Amino acid sequence: MSRPDTPDTPGPEVPEEFAATYAEAYRRALESGEYDELDTGIHPVVVDPDSLITEVEPQQVSEVGTHRPAGPVGSLRDAPWFLPVLIGVAAVLLIAAAYGLGRAISGGSDDQSTGDATDPSSSAQPTREPAPSEDPTVSSTPAAGAYDGPADVVVAERARASCTSRPGSDSAGRPVRYRAANTLDDDPTTAWRCGGDAVGETLRFRFESEVDLVEVGLIPGYAKTDPASGVDRYAENNRITRVRWTFADGESVEQTLDGDADDRGVQTMRVPRTTTDEVTLEILAVDRGPRNTTAISSVAFAEAS
Repeated sequence: MSRPDTPDTPGPEVPEEFAATYAEAYRRALESGEYDELDTGIHPVVVDPDSLITEVEPQQVSEVGTHRPAGPVGSLRDAPWFLPVLIGVAAVLLIAAAYGLGRAISGGSDDQSTGDATDPSSSAQPTREPAPSEDPTVSSTPAAGAYDGPADVVVAERARASCTSRPGSDSAGRPVRYRAANTLDDDPTTAWRCGGDAVGETLRFRFESEVDLVEVGLIPGYAKTDPASGVDRYAENNRITRVRWTFADGESVEQTLDGDADDRGVQTMRVPRTTTDEVTLEILAVDRGPRNTTAISSVAFAEAS
């Protein structure tokens, strides 16, 4: 809006009944210098710019959009090495937790693993490469009516036990398991084991099909020397001195074994020729060792040729 040259210049149009009053007010405003080009002309406005400035108290400075205060904490989180270090620490904690859990489950070292646990499920024969025994096979006195012809080795397909020691570890920290299937892997350094003298405990062996069984045998102890500590597990554990073999038709024979701690070979016995797909071994007597646990490293069977 342009400023009028004189007070007599008409202002904005108004009703006639207010014209005289408006003209007088308009003239006074021009004379006083209070006319504002932004005003409508009815109510002159005088603005003091200093009155629009309000003093604001100092506030804490924040980084907009980060939702965290600026300063040492924010700088630490923004450092390029912060995330890799955090991930590394988390990985170390997870590995430590897994190791602790594994040790708890394993039940401690082999020297301390004396507890028992039942083994109700059948165990398949392990596929590991067998380690040949350095001890010769010893033949026990044949049973009455035993077969005396040629025979071939036959291996049972599955084994299960009425008692099994919980897993442990050897002196080097390697895990050790005492499942019944260890008696079928032809490795005397692995064994089935049960706490105590195990008298009355049984192991049941099943063949893939019926066989003409003529010979049975076993290593009546834990034929292992600990590779780290040098402890002779065969002398340390109980050695079995008498067992009963029972076949699928209900017939059974007893075998007497040598409990000498220095003799750890397979001790076999010829039996009457029997067609069977299952054999049960029952422990009847043991010689006590310094450690009251009973083990069998291997079992052996032969069928008529």
